[in-house]
Amino acid sequence: MKNNSLDSNVFSLASHLFGFVNTDHKYKTLESIATTVVTSLQLENRIMAVYPAISMEAFSITMDNYRKYISGYNFQTNAENELIDKHNENVRLFLKNNELNEVQKTFSILFAKKNQSLKPRAFNQSVDDFCKEYGLIICKKKIQTVKYATELVFQNLLHLYNSQLMKRNEQYMKLGVTAIRPIEEFKINSFLVTELKRNGVNSLALCTKTVRNHRQRLEECGVFVDYVFKGQNRPVELHINPEILTVLDLKTSKLITIENQRITSESEKVLPDNNESTRTSLNESQKKENVKNISLLKKEFPSVTPSHLFFTRTPASKMQNPTEVAGAETVKIENTLSDKLQNLILHPQELAVNLANKEYNNYKPIDIRYLFKEAYSGTMLKEDFRQLVIQDFFKSISKIYKNSTPFAGSWKKAISLYMEYKWIAFTGEAFNKASIVDDIQQMRWRAEWARKWFEKNEFPPLFPFDYFDMTRKTAKEVGFEYTKIKWNEHLQGKAKYEAFKKKQECNAQRRKEAINHAKKCENEVNRFFKNKITLPQLFDYVEKNLPATYLEKLPQMIEKKCLKSSEKLVSASDFVQYDLNEF
Repeated sequence: MKNNSLDSNVFSLASHLFGFVNTDHKYKTLESIATTVVTSLQLENRIMAVYPAISMEAFSITMDNYRKYISGYNFQTNAENELIDKHNENVRLFLKNNELNEVQKTFSILFAKKNQSLKPRAFNQSVDDFCKEYGLIICKKKIQTVKYATELVFQNLLHLYNSQLMKRNEQYMKLGVTAIRPIEEFKINSFLVTELKRNGVNSLALCTKTVRNHRQRLEECGVFVDYVFKGQNRPVELHINPEILTVLDLKTSKLITIENQRITSESEKVLPDNNESTRTSLNESQKKENVKNISLLKKEFPSVTPSHLFFTRTPASKMQNPTEVAGAETVKIENTLSDKLQNLILHPQELAVNLANKEYNNYKPIDIRYLFKEAYSGTMLKEDFRQLVIQDFFKSISKIYKNSTPFAGSWKKAISLYMEYKWIAFTGEAFNKASIVDDIQQMRWRAEWARKWFEKNEFPPLFPFDYFDMTRKTAKEVGFEYTKIKWNEHLQGKAKYEAFKKKQECNAQRRKEAINHAKKCENEVNRFFKNKITLPQLFDYVEKNLPATYLEKLPQMIEKKCLKSSEKLVSASDFVQYDLNEF
């Protein structure tokens, strides 16, 4: 009994420390992991160029810098691994000579569960902190050095990066952009690395997973920095360590590294501007004025000017006179579509009261085109979008209660029910906006069907909380969920109609083709009798351009045409003979 109480106390204490029982702490931990962002490079630590490119000379210098950097990193890593081996040996000796108590056993298990996904250095740091408090009972992870194969992958990545830079340079040259700017991030697609070829042969016989592993090793050692993940179907974005990378500026034909860039920026002479003070001596009012000028210029030159303003150091006041700056203060920023939709969301209690007061009896739903636009290109959070769609649904279906008086409390319960269960995944998160907007048309059709049914049968609907109860799925229970069956029947009927319509279109197409074929054959036969084509040409045309049945019937058609022609000749000769006799 004593041991059981000790175990429960130990487990409770460990759970609170490591976040395995307290759900609030668990979600906070997950949220912190999900929102962790690596420290980005400062602007002054980025390589600046107008048209950056990785030429052969720049490539050679970059690879030399890479090898020096990796050599130093591997030396440091080997030294760290020696200390890790000593630590692990001490742990084995400690575990051999000592028996762990219940606290150490429980905490070591929980530690492994919590930290097993960490990278080696972060894991080892956690081990140090843990062992200081609970003893040498956790072994550290060995740190892998950068192998030679990673250098080959890095070379191919540089080739892809140069292709990306040259494509952007071409765009900037067409636009006439000549302002110096920080070098753009590298967008890595592992599949493209595997598809690189030289003389028709793959440059690297690797799969995408292996390329990703090499990329992660380069991130661990610091060759790649500023890693940003933007989705499963998008390339990752990162920067190459500016201490390693060297580029050629096609504008100045100079090789640029972070070292010579710093020397140039420190030693260059800054000439004073007669119209304004220098950049370092701007007071607060001048800074505000420049911001206003920039906002005006962005409105006038939306395509090219922003890049000039961002990268050049020309005072903005030269480009804009004071009268236009004063007018900028009165410019009113219009709300975006996302802002307008966000403003439509009401507090659930306010919505329930409005529904009880029948304020939405003539409500028109939100235009489905706006919702589609918001779902695929808007900025609303998916939870807010879900709430907006649910509220729009309740406003639309409130028409079925025109002749009844449900209380606000029943409406509030129904709204809360949908907010808790509608468009919610098993993880507790809202569906993405695209999935929600796909269901809107179904919900609106079902709501209209329900309205027509109640109007036709003159049957009073249940109170909202009962009517929208998701367990009422049969016709006798008179719940909204029963309309799913009618929606499925509607889809089946629509599918049958589409099949019937398609069959009719096919029959019409066949009839049209048959008429066209007969017309073409008749035209060619007429051309033959008018001596415009020969008989072989007639047969060749029918054989190549018409169905085989026309070639089989062609002799009969010619024969009939000949008989008709001869009959016309006979009748004409009789008419002439008759006229002569009369004469």
